[in-house]
Amino acid sequence: MDSEGAGSIFQYVSHSPPQRARMHRLFLIQELLCIICEHVQNDPTGSIAAGRTLASLARTSKVFHHVATRVLWSRLDGLTPLLRPLASDLTFTAETATWPQPVSKLRRPLKMAEWEVLRGLARRVEHLCVHDPARPVDVSVVLSLCHPPTNSPLFPNLKSIIWNDERAETFSFIRALSGATVTSLAITITNNSRKWHIPELSILASLPYVCPNVTEVTLPTDTFPSLSEALCAWNNLKEIKCGAIEGNALLHLAKQPALRKLSFNMINNAGLGLDSSLPSGAFSCVRDFEIHAANMSFLDPFFNRLGGSPASMHVLVDTNPPPTSITSLFTALRRFSSTHLQDLSLRLKTPPSPRVPSSHPLQLYPQLQAHVGPYMAPPNINLMGYPISVGYQPPLAPNGFHVLPLGGVSTSGGISTSGLACHTFTLGDFIPLTCFESLGRIDIDINHSIHLDDDDLRSLVSAWPHLYSFSLNDTAGWRTKSGITQIGLITMLDCCPELEKLCIALNTDAFIEVPPDREGIENTAMRTIGFADSLIEACATVAVAAFLSDIFPNLTTIVAWDSVVMSRRLNAGTYAERWKHVSEQVNGMNKVRAQERKWWLTDDEGEIFQNASTCVRGYGPYETNGFEQPLRPKLSIGLEHLMVSVKRLDTYHGTYLQSRYKCLGPGIIREEVQTGSTQYSIRKSKFVRG
Repeated sequence: MDSEGAGSIFQYVSHSPPQRARMHRLFLIQELLCIICEHVQNDPTGSIAAGRTLASLARTSKVFHHVATRVLWSRLDGLTPLLRPLASDLTFTAETATWPQPVSKLRRPLKMAEWEVLRGLARRVEHLCVHDPARPVDVSVVLSLCHPPTNSPLFPNLKSIIWNDERAETFSFIRALSGATVTSLAITITNNSRKWHIPELSILASLPYVCPNVTEVTLPTDTFPSLSEALCAWNNLKEIKCGAIEGNALLHLAKQPALRKLSFNMINNAGLGLDSSLPSGAFSCVRDFEIHAANMSFLDPFFNRLGGSPASMHVLVDTNPPPTSITSLFTALRRFSSTHLQDLSLRLKTPPSPRVPSSHPLQLYPQLQAHVGPYMAPPNINLMGYPISVGYQPPLAPNGFHVLPLGGVSTSGGISTSGLACHTFTLGDFIPLTCFESLGRIDIDINHSIHLDDDDLRSLVSAWPHLYSFSLNDTAGWRTKSGITQIGLITMLDCCPELEKLCIALNTDAFIEVPPDREGIENTAMRTIGFADSLIEACATVAVAAFLSDIFPNLTTIVAWDSVVMSRRLNAGTYAERWKHVSEQVNGMNKVRAQERKWWLTDDEGEIFQNASTCVRGYGPYETNGFEQPLRPKLSIGLEHLMVSVKRLDTYHGTYLQSRYKCLGPGIIREEVQTGSTQYSIRKSKFVRG
């Protein structure tokens, strides 16, 4: 190599000792380092991976050390990490009957030097979850931290407290954690059988005075006067999640101008008298409601007193609401602004109960197989809430639809009335909701049948262009043969392009064989889809899987007949197994389709074949910007084979095209394609690979 060549490679040669690498001055900006560390902390892979990354970053350079250490300790799960940097002879672990994991205990009291180290770490904590089930600490540890050798708070910069320790002896520690810096307080104790003693209630009542700046609060769901008194003592609350609220506390909260989210229950609301206690225009600033009521009778007077226009309304009821109450609720919602309501949920609380084994009824009585049809139950076997005999046909509802009774499994042979008084909801019951054009999520699950057909579904979803989640009776099931076919499902995807979650009942009678053409529309956001209690024959599983794989290329899971309530239905195990097969076939088909698309867009060596390209410009409802899409011709000449290649490529774009060619010599010059309301102009180069 000559001198000029060497100079072009080595721009600078120095015989002086190598200098230490310097940090780019961009990383000296503290705000930038904070953004980087917070991004690492919010790593979706999990808090453990984020903690390891921040710890490595803190050891990389002195520039990163301060910021990374502060972010690493800003969120603390449990008290065990505070004890690990201390002396090794301070703590030990022991097995206890209370916890399945070893519990950390103290061998001796903390020394002053150890208190200084602990206070230095606690000073960085901003968000604390007191109890970590994977790394529990003994009661003695918590009680020792209640009495630090200083007058200042142990956690002076604490902003958020999540108290999830259900041991009554440790509740006094929450008083030591509280301070003026705390803005979020959550007492999430799930043990409803726990008894609250007078000392604990006194601490709970004092929290508004030691934490006066709290804006978000979650209180226990138990009913006691201290809860209502605590709510009345806070004046700047923005979000409240609690149990039952007494009338005076509810009246106080109804006038709060800062309140934006309210979640409470009204289990014992008989004597509340909302018509007289709540003022007109109450809760005018609240945007999100979560209400747990014993029945629907509470909601009508509550909605009549509401002011403003909520954006979210979630209702959970203990008893199955009558059809008139549900229709009245939907009608009452129309008094709110049609452009504000975005999230609506109405669900019946389902008590936990054992799932019925998914065995076919005829497997229990094989002697009946020769005399009974494939879907009839053996005599005197109660699978739907009352005894079913051979030849039984479900009764017709007044609207003419077959309604499948739903109830518990009776071992005594008596009649269960839980599934007899059943109303079938149709389009007319849901029409009042079509005035809310901003609805993005609808979740309704009630103990009533539902019947909708393609036209009904089109009438509903055409009013909700921003719908991203739509679920009807995902637990109870529709209990009628659905009238929604693949045509209605495609229409729904066309009307709701942002749809990500769906649970409806689908009619699969039309799925006889895999069609030769594609449907021409797809939804890439759908990962999981539910089909409630949709019936499906064994011969239709392949055709259904091909259809779903076509319009949902990223679908991974299909959920059907999976709830405890639906598992009690006749042949539930058979239908659940068939839908499981459909889900497995969809996964396989989607993988093949992805492999096929990759194969057709690359050549044998994995390089893009640039010489034969396709330029597509769409017009109409699927209008897109012009883009170049490489096409891989399969053989040297032959118009027929190139036509096949074009069809495969357009399948990737979601449309099966019928083409007309104009030829000049061995190559294609121009091709005009017409499909539906969309027109494409495809131009190909004359070059054809030999």
